[in-house]
Amino acid sequence: MPRRRPSPEQLEEHDDSPPGSIDGLNPEDPGVRLLGRELASVDPHELLLVHCGDLPGLQAGATRLVLDVRELIGSAHRCVPDVGARSPIEASGFAAAALWPRAHLGKDFSERGLAIATLALREGGRVLCAVRKQKGGKSLARTMKALLGEANVQVIERERGYHLWVGTRGPDCDLALAEELLARSYEFEVAAGLGEPLRLLGRPGVFSRRGLDAGTQALLAVLAAVADADDRARLAPPRRVIDLCAGLGPLGLSAARRWPTARVLAVESNLRAGALIRENAERNGLATRVEVIEHDGMPSGAGESFRGADLALLNPPTHADPHTLTRLLDLRGWLGPGGRLLVVVNRPHPTVDILQEQLGAVVRGGERDGYFVLEARWS
Repeated sequence: MPRRRPSPEQLEEHDDSPPGSIDGLNPEDPGVRLLGRELASVDPHELLLVHCGDLPGLQAGATRLVLDVRELIGSAHRCVPDVGARSPIEASGFAAAALWPRAHLGKDFSERGLAIATLALREGGRVLCAVRKQKGGKSLARTMKALLGEANVQVIERERGYHLWVGTRGPDCDLALAEELLARSYEFEVAAGLGEPLRLLGRPGVFSRRGLDAGTQALLAVLAAVADADDRARLAPPRRVIDLCAGLGPLGLSAARRWPTARVLAVESNLRAGALIRENAERNGLATRVEVIEHDGMPSGAGESFRGADLALLNPPTHADPHTLTRLLDLRGWLGPGGRLLVVVNRPHPTVDILQEQLGAVVRGGERDGYFVLEARWS
């Protein structure tokens, strides 16, 4: 089968972290080291870490914003999930705020982080941003200057292609711009032939926040065809549906729309995405039939009422390593007799090999709009 070029959404989601890692938690990253050295002497209670992990060399006790449920485990700092439209930090007055931009999540998410940092500082407090020159460094520096003032922002250190920008909050700080960057959101429609269109809300920090990625569109088209074929065959509609790696919910919510008696379990490790699934379920009148669990893969000890599900939907991360992909694909303990998994991938062979050779599934499927949608069943 021919290899397909990645879509713009896939390119945006790519980063240089090791496969399966949590972006921003690598203490050997040059930008992380720059921040750690500069902030090692700061009183941790005066320090806000904006999506930059547990920086090396810091004392315990800083306030740390987190994006992924896995970041809540084992941190030396007070972790605060960053889930809503507003800043999760109510009290300001920090002496310093550090930001390690996550380039694969987009410029708007990095600008949101700069806005949070700016609003959280007391006058004279410093924003520190370690950014790779070739991944938007100059652009984010312009945003820092717009927020804090041209004269208040400068580069103080460089290492292996990273620049450490530092800005100071003064009386000319543009608080209105900070509020504007913080409030960014996107709304779009999903019309997939699965009933009345959905109106979905997206925010910075979530995959496909501005509109559906091509892989999800391909899977939705196949899901609509499967639903129509089942109707013609007079098969019973699914009662329990699992949406794994759910993003902001287009797959699971479309299934809930298509089958009015179905219950949906949406599983997502991104905390902002989990909050958006709940919000999108509410705004589309589906909240009573959609359960959301923030977890890295299928949970243990939660969502047990969905054991024996009829259908599972999966759009896995494009950079997942073989171990992670196997863990996500192994839904044998969750699907009931006759249940099926629909998964969309850019390169089919690794997924087919895992499903057939390691997990013993019967697999069929093919290309759809440049992607490959596969159906897996277990006897």
